[in-house]
Amino acid sequence: MSRLQATGFVIHRRAYRETSVIVDFFTRQYGRIAVVAKGARGAGKSDRKSLLQPLQLLMFEISGRSQLKNLGLLEAVQSPIRLQGLGTYSAMYLNELLMRAIPETEPMSILFEQYQQSLLQLAELDVDSPTEHVEVVLRNFEFVLLQDLGYLPDFTTCADNAEEIAPQQSYCFIAEQGFVRCPPTQRYALSGKDILDIEQRHYTQSARKVAKYICRQALLPIIGDKPLKSRELFVSQ
Repeated sequence: MSRLQATGFVIHRRAYRETSVIVDFFTRQYGRIAVVAKGARGAGKSDRKSLLQPLQLLMFEISGRSQLKNLGLLEAVQSPIRLQGLGTYSAMYLNELLMRAIPETEPMSILFEQYQQSLLQLAELDVDSPTEHVEVVLRNFEFVLLQDLGYLPDFTTCADNAEEIAPQQSYCFIAEQGFVRCPPTQRYALSGKDILDIEQRHYTQSARKVAKYICRQALLPIIGDKPLKSRELFVSQ
């Protein structure tokens, strides 16, 4: 029976049989993987149960010949990342997005680094931090996710004729294609200046609004139109 080592974060867990849980990890080495943690559920306290929580980088072993592996050795690499307020809901959103968007066992090392960096950036925020700081963290993560999956649009040229995006022109965004010129009066017309600002990660108030719209539309073919539960938490705040 082969044993593999990995480092990663818990992004989801669900009950399995009487005392076990199925844990979804987002790992540096293997992307998203699901493993069975035996004895991790029940009334008693255990180190394994306390470790299998989000926001903590873990090192662990997995083994087994079936598609659903078993969790072996488990230990913390560092202390849990502490979040509060919108930072907590943002991390839940990132985890739910990973569960819906990325296939299992496909390594995504760049996205993993962005995920870890995003959590650390969210940890720097306090309850009084402006919401735009959270928005920038989320948009940057979504753009890396879209890039890794091959869905990130070209922010410098038109999709239909390869003309350069012009700051004074208006464009419509078409998911899985990109930007095409349109009249400024057309519904959901976007400013070329905002598109170019996003390309440079220059997040003005207007660019943040456009970036959110683009990410929502670009993610639809990947995650579908079923609402994300974590987004409802933002609305309720």
